[in-house]
Amino acid sequence: MSFRYYTFLCFLLFSGLCAEAQIDVGWGAPQVAMPKFSYISNIVGGNDSRIYALKVSVRGRGGQKHYYIDSYSRKSLAFISSVEFHPPLTNIPSSFLARVFKGAGRFQTGNMERLFYLHEKFLLFTSCYNPDNQKFYAYMQSFSENGGSDSKPVLIDSIDSDGKRNKGSFDFVTSDDKSHILIFHHEPFDKYGNEKFSYKVIDENQQVLWSKRMELPYKDKQFHVTRYRVDNQGNVFMLASIDKDKENIARKKPTYSYSILAYFYQQDQLKEYTMDLGDKFISDVTFNINPSGDIICAGFYSKSSETSQSGTFYLKIDKNTKEVSERSVKEFEKDFLLEFMSERKVERGRELYNFNIDHLLLHPDGTALMVAEQYYVDVVSYYNPASRSYNYTYNYYYNDIIVVSFDPKGGITLLKKISKYQHSINDQGPYASYVLVDAGDMLHFIYNDSPENIHRPEAEIEHGHISGMNSPGRSVVVLVSMDMKGNTQRTQLLDNHAKKNTSWFKPKMNKKIDDHNIILFSERGKYYRFGRVSF
Repeated sequence: MSFRYYTFLCFLLFSGLCAEAQIDVGWGAPQVAMPKFSYISNIVGGNDSRIYALKVSVRGRGGQKHYYIDSYSRKSLAFISSVEFHPPLTNIPSSFLARVFKGAGRFQTGNMERLFYLHEKFLLFTSCYNPDNQKFYAYMQSFSENGGSDSKPVLIDSIDSDGKRNKGSFDFVTSDDKSHILIFHHEPFDKYGNEKFSYKVIDENQQVLWSKRMELPYKDKQFHVTRYRVDNQGNVFMLASIDKDKENIARKKPTYSYSILAYFYQQDQLKEYTMDLGDKFISDVTFNINPSGDIICAGFYSKSSETSQSGTFYLKIDKNTKEVSERSVKEFEKDFLLEFMSERKVERGRELYNFNIDHLLLHPDGTALMVAEQYYVDVVSYYNPASRSYNYTYNYYYNDIIVVSFDPKGGITLLKKISKYQHSINDQGPYASYVLVDAGDMLHFIYNDSPENIHRPEAEIEHGHISGMNSPGRSVVVLVSMDMKGNTQRTQLLDNHAKKNTSWFKPKMNKKIDDHNIILFSERGKYYRFGRVSF
């Protein structure tokens, strides 16, 4: 099969600013997918010559899953090979029902948890539940690029559960430089017991750096983890919301607070950093760690609810004193709100709603960039008298993007709206959302859009006068480039409706494989192909 490769070079010229920001976007020719009931699960990673993807094929009695590592040329994005690998067998016997109805063997095969590509090897994490002793196990095993196992599966963690329905869960997070992997598990839910966690960090040689079990002074029902991080030194950070006790809740005031808990393993020290905005509701917040080890927090707040937004805030927490060294709270101005709603709604005090933070980028000059997208699901139900049952329609919305830039002192230097409207029904929006490219002095957004917006004046688009993307087959892939002053330019990269394009861009499936390259993916039916963004 021959392959074609398309490249778009965008040189951006803004009024009063000459920004020759080059971004290279290339697409390989369409690939024909594997046999029926096969699909690309995710992009695992890549090196100087190849890109690797995890493929899943469902076949056989009971719909057994078979796993493959597919490799593609990094230069042309053409398919090279597909190698099957097998999650390891455990010594835990399979159940009678699994052997009869699912074709399972005598012993259980580990369930896929996560597959990483690190330092020219694949690192596989699997799990398995043993009903005899009510334990939930996690295993680790490395594979070479040809699918052969380099080591026997190693038992890396376990959970004492009280039954399969409440067995707890594992998760795995890598540091930014891929030198450490955090393995953590939640203990089975205990409504009236204190929150319990188990952490384990392994280094790039798959050796356990440290392991710790913690019991926090909060009840399980009050404590909700929202984000984890492990830094390049192997320290762990956890962002959590904590419900207040009923006797401490005032009418029309926040019923929860946010804290960051950090464990520094060399000092064997657990620190808690509390975020407090007084009577304001923190509607969403995220954090990152700067090169000095200080915690940078940014988010949205509301005057009235947990899901709306009336302004932004910034906190810089000193890693040693646990004190806030920089702080800013800024309410949205009227002119900014008018880009989202009518003047009448602004005068009535209407707030923005359902904006979720996706990124907090830290630049070398101390600037922090927060990027958020409006996402929500609208459920419509109606009663069918013929079947005497209710039918439900799920509407998925992925709309405008907000970019907020903070200077090192927390002052807002940029507040920008990127207008978009994406709607789909009963599918969780696989062709919605966006890919963000951080090119230093430029931000680039890639997403599916209505072709009617390409030549529409930017002033109209900024005030929400846009056409919606309701069908990926009738959409175009656009690149919206923004400089640090908020100037934008919109460029069409690909026409999904064109006959030669047999697959549609899926923004949610992408992988940053190094500091200057992101791999993209498009799919429709049995056809798929990969793309690459270089910057």
